[in-house]
Amino acid sequence: MTKLKLITVFLFLISLNLMAKEPGDKVSNFTVKNYDGTEYNLDNALGSGYVVIMFWSAECPYVQPFNDRINDYVKEYNTKGFTFWAVNSNETESTERVAAHAKEHGYIFPVIKDAGSKIADVFEAMRTPEVFVIGKDRTILYHGRIDDNSYLEKVSSTDMKNALNELAAGKDVSVKTTKSFGCTIKRDAK
Repeated sequence: MTKLKLITVFLFLISLNLMAKEPGDKVSNFTVKNYDGTEYNLDNALGSGYVVIMFWSAECPYVQPFNDRINDYVKEYNTKGFTFWAVNSNETESTERVAAHAKEHGYIFPVIKDAGSKIADVFEAMRTPEVFVIGKDRTILYHGRIDDNSYLEKVSSTDMKNALNELAAGKDVSVKTTKSFGCTIKRDAK
């Protein structure tokens, strides 16, 4: 197979989210010290319920339409045992830009700057926005998009909310995987 064909196959797999961890997969525990000095540990956060990891960007045009409504999602589910973390793994976005973006939009959840894309590597995350809902034993319960459209007026399926509602009701997630659309995570060349 030529290099061009290999690259084409790789890009196709990425576009299908086939590279990321999927529901049923377990992820390893991690601890990260954020730019504000706060440490975040996955196992500690799971002690109070579920963790929703949202791979986020201060620049991606697919993320920006969520800026005004993501706090509403977080407010609704924080009281139901869900902890939300936004993770910015883009090496092209500075810590200062990430912090300013979070402040500008008044996020009520932490935005973690993932230096070296270590958290993205744990999940094998590929894009922003991309969501993983994690259960107590570090098992992925949902992976995919927030909604089927970034623009609120065009949303016909609230995929992440559907999954969270089922978990809050003690049920299994019926639609465990959805296709996320967005910008690729810009990792540092290792």
